[in-house]
Amino acid sequence: MARTVIAGDFGGTNLRAALVADSGEVLARREVPTPAAGTAEEALASVDALLADVRAGAAAAPVAACIAAAGLIDAERGLVLVSPNVPSFRNLPLGAALAGRTGLPAAIENDASAAALGEHRFGAARGARHVLHATLGTGIGGGIVIDGRLHRGAAGLAGEIGHIVIDAAGPVCACGSRGCLEALAGGVAFARRARRLLETGAAPVLAALCAGREPAAADLARAAARGETAALAEIRNGGHLLGVGLASLVNVLNPDVVTLSGGLLGMGEPLLESLREAMAASAYGPASATPVRVSELGEDAGLLGAAAVALALAEG
Repeated sequence: MARTVIAGDFGGTNLRAALVADSGEVLARREVPTPAAGTAEEALASVDALLADVRAGAAAAPVAACIAAAGLIDAERGLVLVSPNVPSFRNLPLGAALAGRTGLPAAIENDASAAALGEHRFGAARGARHVLHATLGTGIGGGIVIDGRLHRGAAGLAGEIGHIVIDAAGPVCACGSRGCLEALAGGVAFARRARRLLETGAAPVLAALCAGREPAAADLARAAARGETAALAEIRNGGHLLGVGLASLVNVLNPDVVTLSGGLLGMGEPLLESLREAMAASAYGPASATPVRVSELGEDAGLLGAAAVALALAEG
């Protein structure tokens, strides 16, 4: 019989949990809205009910559990230091709480780091030894797999690729630094690019799409698809910056493959083509041939990433 694990994915909209087989098959899944407020205990009660519901469908006892969450995670100590999706989870020993509630070996992990291991085990990086994964959304995150194992770094911060500095004189990032990759080419940055186009009057199609509201990153893609050259140029410029940033990391890590996930991939081939061209041009020597692949896990990237971490925990 296949081994199973309990996997959790704590997003900004929903808390999701699943029973996942070691093949990557999702056997059962449940979700509830992410608590917008309340105490940590109230949030944990929601988690407890969700996990119990998933576990009820297991034919045999799961072998481990893992919750993946955005934010600063100390995976070794099982601590959520800060989580933007569940504000009450601050300096919270979620790993111990998860183990206590499930009676299983349990782990917590940064969601982008978990996604890297998920791609390695189940997705676009199957068969690779070394993987660099980038999550391209409102912010930019990432994860690193070395010799088949997740690399967390000394304080659990390995993979924070959105905060490598591309332009020291660039815009201020949410982290407080200037010119971070996230500040230049994350979803918020693309929305800022769209706003600038509206202010200059250079994008009439975009203006029509956004009439009466603030533009979003997705509006650039919609305008570009309708032939707006100024919007297309902004997408390509952002893709170029992403490729430059990834090339710097490829030069340091020399992975077998770079994998990508996240909402910005909805901008399509203009973003990806520019990203790949810039990465190939900026990477050093043989690293310029490093393949770039889009995630195969889709909306289940968080759950399958958490499952991969749980399976690794069970395997020792």
